[in-house]
Amino acid sequence: MKEILSRTATTYGGRNGEIKDTTSGVTYKLAKPKQMGGIGLDGTDPEELFSAGYSSCFASSMEYLLNEDKVDYKDLYVKAETKLLMIPNEGFKFKLVVEARINGVDQKTLDKYIQGAKGFCPYSKAFKGNIDIEFI
Repeated sequence: MKEILSRTATTYGGRNGEIKDTTSGVTYKLAKPKQMGGIGLDGTDPEELFSAGYSSCFASSMEYLLNEDKVDYKDLYVKAETKLLMIPNEGFKFKLVVEARINGVDQKTLDKYIQGAKGFCPYSKAFKGNIDIEFI
């Protein structure tokens, strides 16, 4: 196995803290969602970042596979919705609802590359069996 790259982020504080990325220098302000007792501060949250990470990784995997196979397509997008679930006496769990589309290809080709990305995307592989992922 060959390491391609490494990224590091550090979170200071909890739900109302901040995240600092040591590679890009970007800082993300965290704000506890109102649904969890937050007061409506401006900022992001771990679930939003999870959606962003998964959708971008899955889209990148689809793009890579399409380019490797020299498939002609217009564009693609992946939308990921992260749901935070509470399991009594166990804690929290994520569920993802994912919409992936490749414009300019037929349904059979779309299905092939969604399935291919499920086996190629590092996020998908890491979550297999741990997180319910529903593709719509």
